[in-house]
Amino acid sequence: MTTADQHAADSTDMNWALNRLTEEPGVINALLFSSDGLVVAKSDGLARDDADRAAAALSGVKSLQADLGAFCGHPDEDKSPLIMRHVVTDMKDATVLLFAAGERTGVGVAVRGDALSKEASLAITATLKMIQGLRPVLGARERSGTA
Repeated sequence: MTTADQHAADSTDMNWALNRLTEEPGVINALLFSSDGLVVAKSDGLARDDADRAAAALSGVKSLQADLGAFCGHPDEDKSPLIMRHVVTDMKDATVLLFAAGERTGVGVAVRGDALSKEASLAITATLKMIQGLRPVLGARERSGTA
């Protein structure tokens, strides 16, 4: 099967999956973004401008993991780099969950309450289940560079 024949998140409507996440208790918004910081899909309650800013910010956080290998005892010459699975950002009244989703994509979920809340725990579980079930179509195709 060629890349053109494969289903990918950037060629499939994934908004329904993100809307389903927002049905979980405490989930405010959900976003599927590409590693280059573009919105692939978003939950209906998230304004496009806010989604664009969040996608850029989340992809930046996701890219930081590549620089933490040596800190975690995996020097650059190690041929098996550490791969980010998820990041939890705990704020006073909200938690942002960031997950690696597919090839060149991530999922961000905003939840009411702190990282130790029942809502955050339920959102983590629901998001991991969604990613596991949809992993074959959560990737984004590599963009070709045009001058």
